[in-house]
Amino acid sequence: MKLGFFPYSAMNYKAGQAYLERMEPQGWRLRHVYLSCIALFERAERPRHFVDLDIRQFLSEEPDQDYLQLCADAGWEHIQTLRGMLLFRAAEGADPAPIQSDTGMEWERFWKRYARKNIITSLLVLLAAAGLLALVSSLTSGPGKSLTAVVISSSALLYLVSLVLGLVSIFMSFVTTPLYLFRCRRSGQVETPGRIALLQDTLFQLYRPFYLIAACVALAEILGMGTTVDLGWSSINGEYTATVEACREYPVVLASDLGLRDSEDSRYLDGHRTLLAEFLSYREITEGDGPEAPIYILTTERYDCAFEPLARLVFDLRANETRNGAFLWGELDWVDAPGLGFEESYSCREGSYLLLRQGNVVSLVGCSDLDLTTPELLEVIRDRLGLPPA
Repeated sequence: MKLGFFPYSAMNYKAGQAYLERMEPQGWRLRHVYLSCIALFERAERPRHFVDLDIRQFLSEEPDQDYLQLCADAGWEHIQTLRGMLLFRAAEGADPAPIQSDTGMEWERFWKRYARKNIITSLLVLLAAAGLLALVSSLTSGPGKSLTAVVISSSALLYLVSLVLGLVSIFMSFVTTPLYLFRCRRSGQVETPGRIALLQDTLFQLYRPFYLIAACVALAEILGMGTTVDLGWSSINGEYTATVEACREYPVVLASDLGLRDSEDSRYLDGHRTLLAEFLSYREITEGDGPEAPIYILTTERYDCAFEPLARLVFDLRANETRNGAFLWGELDWVDAPGLGFEESYSCREGSYLLLRQGNVVSLVGCSDLDLTTPELLEVIRDRLGLPPA
């Protein structure tokens, strides 16, 4: 037995034919193609193959049984139907004539029954991909919607790889298909595509498993995969796991760190770890001392990214999102704050909110009605977030 790679599409069925013919002098006969692209070969004497188009693929799910019977009577065994192609091999001991002997008729059939429909299908696929990107953009932009969470998810990298593979394959087809059809039309027959066809079909075959894996990982993330901490302290919900001692084990800024009174009924901490980053979110609401003391709303978001370019991207994304309202407590009109001692930093609302990046760590820290830009509080914030001193 021998394994091979058979990624060819119906548009490049002649390249699939050429691949099988290259296996014949070595004594290998195709047994079956598994998982849509893994070819299994077996030993045989004088193996022969033929790849034909299934001209009924747009009319019926099953190939023409009368046609298959005619091929069988002529000595061709039908192995399987794959992506609109009929894969044949010569029966044991048979030496059948080629199924298609009239090259001009083969070209006319290829053009009328497949090529034009393939061009239309490719256009529809490209429009669908553009629509999908527009949908993702609409779902992750606007008030309360965050693209940052999508970017740092474990499925994001897999989705990105699958998207790149699919789009590159589609764009390649828009460039190579017209050239290939022009070459066939000029010669009056279906020509064997060049090596670029193998690359194009390979990229499209790799797109699907990456997409499926990304979808499975995304579903697992929705179900809680990667959750590192989930603590709450609320008299309303009856949660009392987010004790000060438990929350202090994590690099977030608590009310007591800023010299405020610990909240008595509103404290939440949750975190997730992905392939690209580790994320923590802390929220606390507490009251000041005195009858007319303000209510302090504390927020900590901490992104520990796998590499610095990603941290730069997260910093820019979170700045743009929160400017547009993707934040629980309203829009944050950031202004540059270069003198705080971080590699990148913004502040707003008279210093009560900070967005900073130091190395691979990005953090949004906020406390309403409290200026966090004082040297004393900046030192506390650095220490609690696990950042090096200025």
